[in-house]
Amino acid sequence: MPLLRSLLKTLDELRSHHRRRLSFLDAPIERRRPRIVMEDYAARHSIEHTLDRKAELRRLAPTRPEAAARYHQLLTYELEELREVMTTLRTTTGGRDLHECLAENKLEIERLEIEVAWCATLLPASDPRPR
Repeated sequence: MPLLRSLLKTLDELRSHHRRRLSFLDAPIERRRPRIVMEDYAARHSIEHTLDRKAELRRLAPTRPEAAARYHQLLTYELEELREVMTTLRTTTGGRDLHECLAENKLEIERLEIEVAWCATLLPASDPRPR
């Protein structure tokens, strides 16, 4: 027992000398927290930039054919990816949250289909994209 007490005393002394936290003693999530915060900020910034760009293209689409073509391309891509997400979600099991997510995605798909159809009317007649 004297050895154990001596060890505890030594550890206690070491702990008192090291006031700052040692990162390797933190839990893994604590060590990654600053990186997670930076990644979260970058993702939010990227999403905001994409939404701003999409809104700008929507505003320009009626008057500029190149903006209408790019906006149509973005909408079509978004619609295809959302349909893919829906297909994947239907194969999973889940409760009320999954059903709410499916319902929200279904409404979003319907909204996007209307937006794609509107945008297709703005495309020049010589554009080979399907309408």
